[in-house]
Amino acid sequence: MNDIFKDILSIEGVCGVAVIDAQGGLILSRFSDQYRDEASRLNRVNWNLLARELADIVEAEFVFEKRRIYVRKIQPGFFITLIEDIAPVTMVRMNCEVLQSSLDSLKSGGRISQILKKRIF
Repeated sequence: MNDIFKDILSIEGVCGVAVIDAQGGLILSRFSDQYRDEASRLNRVNWNLLARELADIVEAEFVFEKRRIYVRKIQPGFFITLIEDIAPVTMVRMNCEVLQSSLDSLKSGGRISQILKKRIF
């Protein structure tokens, strides 16, 4: 399993994914080839505010004119998916549940962010 985000990124309309910790620190991100340039923008976002506001929420979907942001609470923080209008949200949710299970099994060993970085890069 070299890239745990391969399945979700292969869904039509999924632009990219990011994992932030509970304090809003960006742990990692992956974007589809078409949206690789968007990755540099993530470092300019104040994720701390979002993490603080969503602390008690399990999942949320933000709908904009051309895109949506799907947020799911996970350990160690939040899983954020940037999707286009054409993306099937049901498939995105299902893949997030599968990822949650994968992350839970990795969590048992501790050092989740180090493991994620090794498996993705």
